[in-house]
Amino acid sequence: MKEPIVSRIFRFALYAVFCVGVLLTMTLPFMLDTYFDIIYDAYSLREGYRWFILVFLMVAGSAGTWVVLEMIMMMRSIPSDPFVRRNEKALKRIGIIFTAMAVLFFGKCFIYVTILTLAGGIIFLLGALFAFTLTELFSRAVAFREENDLTI
Repeated sequence: MKEPIVSRIFRFALYAVFCVGVLLTMTLPFMLDTYFDIIYDAYSLREGYRWFILVFLMVAGSAGTWVVLEMIMMMRSIPSDPFVRRNEKALKRIGIIFTAMAVLFFGKCFIYVTILTLAGGIIFLLGALFAFTLTELFSRAVAFREENDLTI
């Protein structure tokens, strides 16, 4: 059966986002130096802010890239059977990553508060809830499928 065009476009987009994520995460130290040389704000003049934001963005970028990699691995199972334990576990890992990112973003708000950081934390929290909901859905679907495979 031929793969639908929407699925192919989504798969291509995931690979592109993964490549861009890896590239941006790897070049982040150079980009931040250039950014701070051009743009000055209230936080950029504080001692240690450059290192703090570098570590923060490296962790966030790595986590985001990991989530995209999990999604790529899930997309590989769609042509055969998407309701497998591996996809259930991948969704659970994505939910855990999103929860950790929400904690990271909300934690940053205690040190350097910005509206976008607060919004990012809320978005990651909603993403975690969505991922955990899908985990439960996939768990039930896998259980039904395994039970159905055992019946003659």
